Amino acid sequence: MNPHTAAAIAQIVFYVPAVPVALYLCIRNWKYGPRMAWYPAVPFTLIRLAGGILTIVEEQNQGNIGIIIATIVLLNIGLIPLITTFSAIVRLILQDNFKNERWVPKFLRLVRWNIIAAIALLSTAGGFSGQTGTSSTGSTLSIVAYVQFAAVLVALAALCLVLYFGKRDRIRAGDETYLKYLLLAIIPLFVRTAYGLVAVFEVRAHGILNTIWSSLFGSAVLFALMALLPEYIALVLYFRLGFYRMQTCKRDAVSEAPKSSDGA
Repeated sequence: MNPHTAAAIAQIVFYVPAVPVALYLCIRNWKYGPRMAWYPAVPFTLIRLAGGILTIVEEQNQGNIGIIIATIVLLNIGLIPLITTFSAIVRLILQDNFKNERWVPKFLRLVRWNIIAAIALLSTAGGFSGQTGTSSTGSTLSIVAYVQFAAVLVALAALCLVLYFGKRDRIRAGDETYLKYLLLAIIPLFVRTAYGLVAVFEVRAHGILNTIWSSLFGSAVLFALMALLPEYIALVLYFRLGFYRMQTCKRDAVSEAPKSSDGA
């Protein structure tokens, strides 16, 4: 079996159960917010599932430019929802504990606009990657996008470290759990971002067909260990926080109910 086909099959097997879990957490936490913390997991799992299917289809229809472009776009877009979710959970912590700080809205606004810009660049780059004449443009756009993602992730990671080691006494006990899981998620996200950065520089230097760092034409083992596996680890950590959010909000609602009835 082709290594990429084997990795794609494993990808499908792991993400088939992940889709309903992501959908369940999104629906149950929709009213608790922040919605951007739970919603991105749904398109992410669907993208990963579709990416695995398209990889198998591409192996059976090699040379089809349309399938190649679609597959590369889906394989490369996985980092976007993960960083978006990370950013939204950071916003939850900041708004619960530091909402009166003047730097908070400025920081969150800067992160949001950088993520949006990186999404636009990376999505545009995917349209050029399957065409020989414009592959250089696509790789340049991908480099800029991944540099922005890396900068956003470094900023978020630095903030989490400062909050945990320097301002933990100002964070509510319930919100400290979010911070701990975010610190765990930083490691796989950095690995995934490093893979993306190295890949776009290698593709620019050697071409998409001549580097082991290509997600579709390179080493399937490298892609599985440095991209698919870190993504799945981060997703599982987010799932844990999703269940935690659902349980704590439900518990808070129950504890406040008697007070409301007494007051009435």
